Amino acid sequence: MNPGEFSVKYNRVILVAMFMAMVGGIIAYQNIGRLEDPEFTIKQALIITPYPGASAEEVAQEVSNPIEAACQQLAQLDRVESESSRGRSVVSVFIKDQYNKHSMPQVWDELRRKVGDIQAQLPPAVRGQSMVIDDFGDVYGIFLAVT
Repeated sequence: MNPGEFSVKYNRVILVAMFMAMVGGIIAYQNIGRLEDPEFTIKQALIITPYPGASAEEVAQEVSNPIEAACQQLAQLDRVESESSRGRSVVSVFIKDQYNKHSMPQVWDELRRKVGDIQAQLPPAVRGQSMVIDDFGDVYGIFLAVT
C-alpha cells in the first residue's frame, strides 16, 4: 500500500497525527527561549605562571605538575591539561558540564585557593606569580537556521 492510498483509506489517522504535530509545535514555540544571542558559560580557567630562565622540562616538573596535582583535588573537575614551554606554564582547568553559571564563582574561588596554597611549594622565582584567568567576558552563542 502506497502512502497516498494509506492516507485516503485512513484519513482519520492522518488528521489526528497532523493535529498532534500542530499542538506539539505550538507548545514548543511557546516554551522555547527567545534570546537572539543566548548566553552560555565557559567552564574553563587558565592558570598562567611565568618561570623566567627555566627550560620546558624544569617548568613541567617544578611548576605545571604541582599545580595540576592541586587542581585535581577539585570535586567539580572534568579534566586538567597543561602546556609547559620555556619560561612559562599554562594549565587549563575544565569543569564538569553539570554545574551552572550560578555555581561557577564558588568553583573559581576554590580553584584560586588551591593555587594559592600550592604557591609555597613552587620555586622561589615563581611564588606569587600564578594568575588564574576564569573570566572570558560575555560570550554568546550563534544559532544558524536553514530555511
